[in-house]
Amino acid sequence: MQKKDKKNFEILFVCTGNTCRSPVAEGILKKMMKDHGKGWVKVSSAGISSLENLPATPFAIQVSKDKNVDLSRHRSRQLTKKLLEESGLILVMSQEHLDFIKQVDESSSSKAFLLKLFPKSRLGSNGDRDRGVLFIKDPVGGNLADYERSFKEIEKELKRIFPDILKLAEKSNSQASG
Repeated sequence: MQKKDKKNFEILFVCTGNTCRSPVAEGILKKMMKDHGKGWVKVSSAGISSLENLPATPFAIQVSKDKNVDLSRHRSRQLTKKLLEESGLILVMSQEHLDFIKQVDESSSSKAFLLKLFPKSRLGSNGDRDRGVLFIKDPVGGNLADYERSFKEIEKELKRIFPDILKLAEKSNSQASG
């Protein structure tokens, strides 16, 4: 049996406008993957109600640059069914993003998770009470401190789940190679 070529594992971050939270998450995770020699893991982002081709917000760019994450080339894009289908893991910032994914492509909802909940797939029994703490608050329209808080929160979550992301990517890659 001939081995297949190594296939990129694709991770997609989703937020609302694709100019703040999801580009920040994309930038942080790309840097983490590069630092760990995992260049075959593709990381991208999109928004559920995004205008096409907008840069990240100035505060998102500034806060990220201060942390050695470059968002200067980011351009926003609308979430599509094709992007969902191509992704091996979809991480979202709030429940409305999960709901939108289910509407666009129900089959992709099984690989979509709240960033703060991953790798679990469901809320606990007290989920309704705790839902607010599971969302990454949108800093759009806020000040620099709001963006700094958002960056730190996203970075903390990505550091927490990084081993789980690597396991998932490696598992997917070994299945594609086998």
